[in-house]
Amino acid sequence: MPSLVHFYFGDRIKAFETGLGTIIRSEGHSLKTILIVFNDSYSWIESLDGRIHFQIQIVNKTEIMNLGLNTFKSLFSTNNRTILIANVDLFLHFSQISINDFIKTIEQIKSKNEIILTSEEMIEELVQIADYVSEFSIS
Repeated sequence: MPSLVHFYFGDRIKAFETGLGTIIRSEGHSLKTILIVFNDSYSWIESLDGRIHFQIQIVNKTEIMNLGLNTFKSLFSTNNRTILIANVDLFLHFSQISINDFIKTIEQIKSKNEIILTSEEMIEELVQIADYVSEFSIS
């Protein structure tokens, strides 16, 4: 299992769709996957639930604001998975979790998982830990 961190930022939908493509590729190779979406602004995402094999967890804004460090870490207590964490900028903005705690958690789980992070904002700390970074222009 490759231990890579991808960071896609810029146009929120384009970054998300690129990350979703990586998840679908992993599924096609029979790898376990999980999609964690911070904010429930993608109204169509729940319709994927019955047609795909990967686990989806949608964390809305209220849940983000109440998310403690232990609950946050339990979201990522998996091994040998491809994990897409969509809208990480919203999570970092609204949660009580610091960027340093977020990065420590990513560092702990990246050796056993492939991680894709998406964001509308360029977050320098995530650029520094990512193995692959891609910016999508906003149309």
